[in-house]
Amino acid sequence: MSVCKKSLIAVTISAFVFAVPCVAQSASFDSDSVNVNVLSSREASSTYADALKAYSRRDWKTSIFLFKKLHTNQADITPESLYMQIMAQTYDGQYKQAVNDCDLFLKEFSNNQYAQLVMYQKGKILYQIEDYEKSILTLSDFCHSNPKHKLYSSALFWIAESFYATYNFDSAKSLYERIVVEFPDDSKARDAQFRLDVIAQRSREEKLLYLLKQTGEDYLSSKESYEKTLKQYQIENSVGVNSQLRELRQQNENLDNELANEKKRTAELESQVRGYEADLEKTVRELKQQADEALELLNRQEGM
Repeated sequence: MSVCKKSLIAVTISAFVFAVPCVAQSASFDSDSVNVNVLSSREASSTYADALKAYSRRDWKTSIFLFKKLHTNQADITPESLYMQIMAQTYDGQYKQAVNDCDLFLKEFSNNQYAQLVMYQKGKILYQIEDYEKSILTLSDFCHSNPKHKLYSSALFWIAESFYATYNFDSAKSLYERIVVEFPDDSKARDAQFRLDVIAQRSREEKLLYLLKQTGEDYLSSKESYEKTLKQYQIENSVGVNSQLRELRQQNENLDNELANEKKRTAELESQVRGYEADLEKTVRELKQQADEALELLNRQEGM
């Protein structure tokens, strides 16, 4: 595999380690249809060279296919070729396969110079597939083992992003602040500052929502108390009105009874008056008759 290693140096693997993933070109091969026949040494060298060329032109699917073809023979699996297969899978969005190959790499080549990069890459991939807990654990192990590594700040950033994605804003904030303060010139410092601004804005919004909620609860409480008092007043007022109506009805009934009694007494008095008038008229007639008789008697006596 010496030819392979020379080819690896020729394409400068480090240029691809930190490259921004690009859109994969149309695949020339089907990465799932790898020939399982063991390659000869010459075929292995040729396949490896072709895989590197496909990788260099960012033809990820072809590169993945060729690396898998090369790796059908376990003896042809090198740390370099497996690492590049992992990176090609990552750029092509084949995250689960990439994680599996990361585990294989860390198992077989734990002391290799690329092991640190693979651990970092695994943690980042786990974040991309939203396995945030494992991402935090993996990248935390990376940071603990490699405090001086140039990807240390990036690892902190992806840990913070996992905390942020799971709404653990306090933990995320402390890591973002650390990146901004300790790594101000790092490419992730600006992204970290942006997240801090978002968290600060979110905090202000949460406080505002809390105040609005409290105000709303106070309003609802006051409204409920007012409605309860109003209802009680209406009930009491209704009871009072009904009581007054009953009293008025009773008074009206009493007045009606008194009026009926008064009419009865009036009728009795009128009857008595008519009786008195009849008696008086009778008495007057009798007196007049007596007066006429006395006058007639007197006239007789004078005539004699």
